Amino acid sequence: MDTANVNAEEAVLNMLQRYKVLKMEDLILGLPDFSWAQLFLAIDRLSRKNLITLHRMGMSYQLRPMDHEWTIGQEQQHEELVAHH
Repeated sequence: MDTANVNAEEAVLNMLQRYKVLKMEDLILGLPDFSWAQLFLAIDRLSRKNLITLHRMGMSYQLRPMDHEWTIGQEQQHEELVAHH
């Protein structure tokens, strides 16, 4: 695996460890040393390894570390918000 990809994965995990929940845009802005493509690949790999979860939030995505639970109540609330817009 390419060192840049490993570093991008570590950077994503470190940022999620610090903030717990991030929008995709905030992650990209918060890690300017990596290209959008590097971060997208890191997010994809981390998601496939079940280390992070992605949830659609309107026109964006929210990232969370896998140990930070997405409750049924939050999911239902999100679905209701999307339905009203």
